[in-house]
Amino acid sequence: MFDINIDLDDISISSIEREDIVIIQKWINEQNSSNIENEKPLGLKEIYERFLEYYVSESEFFLKIIKDEKLIGVLKGRIEFKTNNEVWFWYFMLDDKLREFGLGSNIIKSVKDYFMNELGIYDFYTGVCEKDLRILKFWNKNKFLISRVSKGYFNINDEELDMIILKNS
Repeated sequence: MFDINIDLDDISISSIEREDIVIIQKWINEQNSSNIENEKPLGLKEIYERFLEYYVSESEFFLKIIKDEKLIGVLKGRIEFKTNNEVWFWYFMLDDKLREFGLGSNIIKSVKDYFMNELGIYDFYTGVCEKDLRILKFWNKNKFLISRVSKGYFNINDEELDMIILKNS
């Protein structure tokens, strides 16, 4: 678990605690139900497993994004300690009513600034499924460019899909 606390104007970005899990699970399911038809709800067991992955790891972070005491987003990722240290953003979800106003970009910039200023990390990556064009557009807008492609990384409904690795440094 890598503990992070960032204040961005009226937004608080901080590490998820065990007592946040039920709220986060409910929020993610509400977001998914309004965006994706036939999406299977995220179970409490599944979100708890994701929490445990982060909690027992020294290099993972799992963040809640709060505005006006209300959950508006989550961000999960990992720090890779290598010759050139890296941060990987694995999962980022922002309340669908707050998208398209630059808030997501400001959040990513603030988290990147935190890692640059506090840890001297300047290499940032994310992976996007080739069919997630909206997500790919978001990361491209934030100057994440294609670094490589992992062929057949995803298997969704018996269809092999590529993962596009994007880098911003």
